[in-house]
Amino acid sequence: MPRSILGTETRSPSLTVGGRPAAVKTHLSPAQISQRLRQKRSPAYLERMQRLDAGTHQQDAAGLQELLDAISAEFPELGVDERPLGVVSRCFLGPPYEVHICDLAGGITEHFQHGRSMPPLFERARSIAAHGAYAFIEIYVSTIRAVAADGAVSVLSS
Repeated sequence: MPRSILGTETRSPSLTVGGRPAAVKTHLSPAQISQRLRQKRSPAYLERMQRLDAGTHQQDAAGLQELLDAISAEFPELGVDERPLGVVSRCFLGPPYEVHICDLAGGITEHFQHGRSMPPLFERARSIAAHGAYAFIEIYVSTIRAVAADGAVSVLSS
């Protein structure tokens, strides 16, 4: 297996997630990971995330794969377990829908009506996403990061 040099990502052909090589855990400290996740998001990543509202990922496996690839490209130095579990954002499909989620671990995109409960990790970002002040909210196990339309990141909980 290839060795990691200077804490960069290493890929192993024998380790795969969903049929593609998975990132091997990096040697970044928790502080370095936190700092990396505070960095502004790229225009390409923002554009890919904003396509979620079209709902095409529900029927389009290639579209979901493109989204997962965009996340890998945005966070190449982070291991799979350090990347977002999913995102929550305001839904523009119209009433009765309020927000939608993309659960990256489960590979699903789902739209939620007012009053319909969401999975617990995602529910904590619902009111922020519904307000529309941010483009989307990234969900992590222990934190929520709100991403503005210009890519700026705000840490909402940790």
